[in-house]
Amino acid sequence: MVRNAHSALLAGLLFLLSFSLTGCGGTKVLKDPEPLVLTESLASATDETLDATLDWVIVRDGPGTWARNADWDEYLLTISNVSEESLRITGLTVVDMQEVHAVPGTNRKELVKATKKALKRYKGSGVDVKAGRGTGTMIAAGIGVTVVGVGVGTVAALGSTLGAGAAGAGTAGAVAGGLLLIGPALAVGGVVRGMNNSAVNNEIEQRQTLLPLTLEQGTEAQADVFFPISPSPRRVVLVYSDSGGEHRLVIDTSKVLAGLHIQEADN
Repeated sequence: MVRNAHSALLAGLLFLLSFSLTGCGGTKVLKDPEPLVLTESLASATDETLDATLDWVIVRDGPGTWARNADWDEYLLTISNVSEESLRITGLTVVDMQEVHAVPGTNRKELVKATKKALKRYKGSGVDVKAGRGTGTMIAAGIGVTVVGVGVGTVAALGSTLGAGAAGAGTAGAVAGGLLLIGPALAVGGVVRGMNNSAVNNEIEQRQTLLPLTLEQGTEAQADVFFPISPSPRRVVLVYSDSGGEHRLVIDTSKVLAGLHIQEADN
């Protein structure tokens, strides 16, 4: 009887470990993210020195995503130096619908903290923000992409199986077994979350473009910059410097990103 109880306990622990690895919440790097195929940029701006295009914005569980449940936005830009001298991109900000300037984040923890602060600000003003909503305007702007599946059905099925297994367990020692399982299950979940967060942070650090960024005469660079979630962004502002001093180039996003992250009211 004791051996059977131990076997059942071990099986339960192994199942919970498997469930934690595949179905737990939080941010996680996707095993096989779908490639993003860009056919046209979202918006652009130019002056006598700099040409910049906003190619795409990767949002939570949207086209181009590589992480599930991301608490940030990832801006993909192409920046070209069209002048006859070198220049430096020294700043990049996203201006949201409340005219608040968001600055880039360089790691997961920093981005999550800034996103929570922004969401609290919007909640206080009565705006219903839902991360990842409102990507239709971007897609309509001419982007070809394959959307990544999240696998919600699989998670739900695992949850149902877990419930059925608990209900079908023998009554002898059920309470004690349940108490024994709670501690290890929580510990396993914590370890998995820590591993996931570390993997996500590593990916952010590898993908990001750090400023300042130097562009020599006639050269072009692809920039990948992470921002906290910024609802319905109105513009992207690039700050750069050359021999003539500091300048700003503004990309108008008020139309192509209108409604991004905004939850539409039910009719």
